[in-house]
Amino acid sequence: MSDLTLSASGIGVLQSCAKKYRLKYIENLEAIDRPSYLTLGTAFHKCVEIKRKGGTLHDMRTEALKAEDDDMRCVLLVMVEAYYRKYAEESGFSEVEFEFICELPDGTQVKGVADALAKNGDGFLIYETKTASAVDGTYLEKLWSSRQALMYCHFISRSGYKINGVMWDLVKKPTIHRLKATPIDKRKYKTDKHTGEKTLYANQRIYAETDAEFIGRLQRWYSGHPEALHRELVVYSEQQLKAIAEDVEDEAERLRWHKSSQKWPRSLSSCHKYRSPCEYAALCHSGGNPLILETHYQRKEN
Repeated sequence: MSDLTLSASGIGVLQSCAKKYRLKYIENLEAIDRPSYLTLGTAFHKCVEIKRKGGTLHDMRTEALKAEDDDMRCVLLVMVEAYYRKYAEESGFSEVEFEFICELPDGTQVKGVADALAKNGDGFLIYETKTASAVDGTYLEKLWSSRQALMYCHFISRSGYKINGVMWDLVKKPTIHRLKATPIDKRKYKTDKHTGEKTLYANQRIYAETDAEFIGRLQRWYSGHPEALHRELVVYSEQQLKAIAEDVEDEAERLRWHKSSQKWPRSLSSCHKYRSPCEYAALCHSGGNPLILETHYQRKEN
């Protein structure tokens, strides 16, 4: 028997950088200050979970109000409202936050949590909810080779459910931001030639936008962008599912080697991706400095 555990996200990290895998999944470290896009996605996901369990719009709003950041709280409230109104009549999910555990031939456990399962003909559809900055053709094309969805289809099927496909529940994040007050030293005024009254140029502000004003603009943004809430059904082939099963077994073998040898090489090409540094860049570049570890990272629950 093996004491190894693999997940879809874990395999992605292992393939990108072995050292990052050790820091994230073996030492259970996470940055204290996490990027806002991660917390927004997590918070919205929780609100959708509440709805799928029979919660009301009020319940979803109550959850959204827990966000500590003012701007995020406004965005969440409007995203939740737009989502609820579009899918208000939807119900009947067989499972919500469905956790599965399967064992590979070598004893390695494969774990995951599907957002939801819904009855579909003689089987079930897996529902996966994602927030994204853009939901376009390029984004949709990537869904057909999603490691997470492929693994969920294969391993949930092994758990006794007939899976007919994956319904991707996609929500585009708004592209607008709260309008801030123009710094005093950058304010420019125009003078009315008749009254002599001085007023700021139209693109400048004395005061920052209030919550109510920002929420109003966000509501108008979602009303004007109905495509921001989109669903895409993807049905994977038997060949794809067979290939992902083989991939997972190969990755389990590679992980066993890393753990037994205690060699976790860095992948320097992963230190900076998507115009931002890796979550563990500060720690790696400092050579594991204890002060950096203590001030920038914390242990998370296993």
